[in-house]
Amino acid sequence: MTTELSEGWGGLVGRKAHYYRESFSLCGRPAFYSLPLAPETSPSQDDCIHCRGKLDRERRRNRP
Repeated sequence: MTTELSEGWGGLVGRKAHYYRESFSLCGRPAFYSLPLAPETSPSQDDCIHCRGKLDRERRRNRP
């Protein structure tokens, strides 16, 4: 049995990956992804720079 992530990296093949939560990416794009969402990993050159920036800022704010 597999469980789908409710948030994570996804995107269309050949395009930048966006970080999706619910039905929108952090940069505001509606959710149109073709593969299951992937969990957070280290930064990649394939990441949308706007999504990566917002995710990094959130993580810095939530650090103890």
